[in-house]
Amino acid sequence: MNTNIFRAYDIRGNANNDLDQSTVKKIGYVLGKRISSLGDNKIYVGHDSRISKDEILKNLTIGLNAAEIEVLNLGLVPTPMVYYATKIGDCSHGIMITGSHNPKDDNGLKIVINDTPTSGLAIKEEVLALDSFELKTCNNSSESFEKYYLNEAKQKASLRRALKIVLDAGNGAAGPLARKVFENIGAEVISINETPDGNFPNHHPDPSKEKNLAQVKEKILLENADLGFAFDGDGDRVGLITSTGKQISSDHIIMILCEHYLKKSKGPIVYDVKCSNELPKLIKALGGEPIMEKTGHFNIKNAIKKSGAVLGGEMSGHIFINYEWYGFDDAIFTAAILSKIFSESRLSVDELFDKFPKTFSTPELNLDVDDSKKFLMVEQFIKKMNFKNAEIDLIDGVRVNKANSWGLLRASNTSPKLVLRYEGNSEEELINIKDEFERNLKQVFPNLPIEYT
Repeated sequence: MNTNIFRAYDIRGNANNDLDQSTVKKIGYVLGKRISSLGDNKIYVGHDSRISKDEILKNLTIGLNAAEIEVLNLGLVPTPMVYYATKIGDCSHGIMITGSHNPKDDNGLKIVINDTPTSGLAIKEEVLALDSFELKTCNNSSESFEKYYLNEAKQKASLRRALKIVLDAGNGAAGPLARKVFENIGAEVISINETPDGNFPNHHPDPSKEKNLAQVKEKILLENADLGFAFDGDGDRVGLITSTGKQISSDHIIMILCEHYLKKSKGPIVYDVKCSNELPKLIKALGGEPIMEKTGHFNIKNAIKKSGAVLGGEMSGHIFINYEWYGFDDAIFTAAILSKIFSESRLSVDELFDKFPKTFSTPELNLDVDDSKKFLMVEQFIKKMNFKNAEIDLIDGVRVNKANSWGLLRASNTSPKLVLRYEGNSEEELINIKDEFERNLKQVFPNLPIEYT
């Protein structure tokens, strides 16, 4: 068994080599026993559009049933629908079979037990120690919460004026539901790459990468649309594009949501270590309390629950609305709320974002490394790095803060990559912090090519 599939947020690996029948059955059994120990006997399970979904669902169900847990099958849904089911349904447990934005041959499990996100690391030792178990059958069934989701989204996100909106689901799981939600709230919808297809024939469903936004930008300009949204493979991350084809950074998406929600309720806002230095400044100016947390939906959700935060957000596009919603990352509902905000303004989307502070920053940058060595590499970097006149933050990897710039290095929890980001108040300051980081990288890892992906 490849133990690297047990991640800090979830379980993820190659669908054929890592998530084999035996492994998935054991995972199902261990999770089932946890649910049984809570006095429950049911769990919601959904899946995205990946080719391997059916085989994984079959083996996961066998393991869960062996622990006498009934599977309530939600079918092909975005990840937020599984979370939604655990909030309003008959049980507070759920599993989403998804590889999110990983390559199409990968897959994984996002897990909620007793309304709490459960990491792969939390069950790793139990799965490894499991030898065999007796097979049993249960009365599994199918359920749907779509009509409840549509009604609640309409109540909370109906548009004040009609907007023409382009949606690009990248052939992931979000397409059909997103179109229904936006038609329901009063938008004129142009939906592209809507049909779920695990081969992702048009582009990879990762809206954080600009190369994946070419089609939605082209369609917005062609149709003279007001704005557009792009979703990742399982519908928990969102990208926003304006009428002029400009991609809005997640930093600025979080900022406009902070403005919207801190008017309604003062409280904490949780954000991850990859976010701009300007974000906590804005949160404080609006009367909120900024809380910086480790990257990852698992960490942000737990921080929201602990602090009672109004909102959470990550630079990767995960947005967690916790005011009159449920505190989980939901790209479709977030996009609907953003559309509602824009519909209530006389300004264009570009004009609304122009008021926010402009810094010079990179997107998330990745360096491909050995998956088994990435965390050790970060530790080695921290021990050997040399930054002058800097404040060092080790909350997640290393964030090096200077007067007007910062740089970050951390290991991805979902891919065999090192993650970096740089920001400066001027282009010169951005270049300086980036150069200083790269000099340190070359000194610590002389054989590592600095070739960002």
